[in-house]
Amino acid sequence: MNDVYKRLAKKLDDLPNGFPATENGVELKILRKIFTPEEAEMTLKMRPMPETVEAVVAMLPLEATVYHSRWSGREINFPVKSPKSVPRERQTCTVNAGDVVYWKEWEMGEAAQEALAVYYGAEVTRDHRGYLPVNVFARVPPDEWPEIETVGLRIWKEGGEGVTVTAVEAAE
Repeated sequence: MNDVYKRLAKKLDDLPNGFPATENGVELKILRKIFTPEEAEMTLKMRPMPETVEAVVAMLPLEATVYHSRWSGREINFPVKSPKSVPRERQTCTVNAGDVVYWKEWEMGEAAQEALAVYYGAEVTRDHRGYLPVNVFARVPPDEWPEIETVGLRIWKEGGEGVTVTAVEAAE
């Protein structure tokens, strides 16, 4: 299959919502209208799931001490060490309640500190050096935000506490 648009249509059809072929090939006409051949090739190289998610799942289950981060406000976090390199992706310096982020001292290379954090309020992510870009890779459902805030306020006042982090299937 040499035609870049046919390969792209096949890749799109493999996604959950699909991109089914038609008898008259109108889907290929649509792709030719939307993408140049170079853009179609680039799109074929993209991954449908952020690599941060894969890296975090590879770390689980894990036991850690969760801390309150006073630099970034309403945040609880715990140190991690990813077994594989995590790229910068979907980065921001502004987060909202329920955002789950991967944080890294990007400029430090292999010696970099890493952490996962959950926010229980809107914040600007920062540390003592200034703004701190983070990878937002998940979101806690709004009905669970009060529990995160309760934990955050408790450890802010009393200090860190142990947690076990495991993967759960998302509710549909």
